[in-house]
Amino acid sequence: MIHFLLDSTSAIPESYLEQHKNVHVVPLTISINQEYIPESDVTIEKVIECSERDKKTVPTSQPSTGDFLQAFSNVPEEDPVIVLCLTSAVSGTYNGAARQSGRKNICVLDSRTTAIGMLQLLEDGIELAQSNLAFDEVCKKLFDLTFHMRTEFTVDTLDYLYRGGRIGKAASLIGGILKIRPVIYLNPNNEVDVLAKVRTEKKAIASMVKYLEENSPCKRIGVVHIENEEGGKSLQAKLQELYPENEVTLTTGTPVLASYLGPGLLGIIFESAK
Repeated sequence: MIHFLLDSTSAIPESYLEQHKNVHVVPLTISINQEYIPESDVTIEKVIECSERDKKTVPTSQPSTGDFLQAFSNVPEEDPVIVLCLTSAVSGTYNGAARQSGRKNICVLDSRTTAIGMLQLLEDGIELAQSNLAFDEVCKKLFDLTFHMRTEFTVDTLDYLYRGGRIGKAASLIGGILKIRPVIYLNPNNEVDVLAKVRTEKKAIASMVKYLEENSPCKRIGVVHIENEEGGKSLQAKLQELYPENEVTLTTGTPVLASYLGPGLLGIIFESAK
């Protein structure tokens, strides 16, 4: 049986893990009151509270060697493993997993996305694993699919990007004064980049929908939000109307993502069929 290991920014529901015993999660950690704890033990609200109190990014850390070894210990030695990691554009988790596996039948993939995008790739992986393909062929096809992932989002404030070192102070100040609301995406080189610079949430959503249309048809579409459920539901309904043949899901980000992006985020993560 092929097993799948994802990091915790994938936000896989417990109910899903209960149904799929060959799916496992390795935690990223986050520092609360100077103590690093698994992000599953922290709420988004707590992260935002600490960041606002200290006016600093709440520090996070990729899984340790011990975390990976613990996760791998849950997989029989003879069973192959596919590891799907948060995009290397924002985290060293991918490189850490590749160094620390110590197994023979293992494939470590940079998902080139995060959150619901990782779950979309997991669904692909499970489908491929059930198609009686050889392990190497499953890995190759899943690797190819990572290049079909598209991740875009807009944030309500630039403060968190500045605190996390993603943008400079000047950009943060200018953006705040001019009320610029950027649309950020992972470009074809798997780099964090700016897709558009607009002034309202309405225009930001229009830019994201346009990017989705340019990359359609799509296999899977997900809306993600951080402390913006109302906006998330509205965007989900809009996309469901535009793409009735697709199931458009709505999920939240995780505490680690919230530490760098802040509240109010709206994003679209989808798997392009192109």
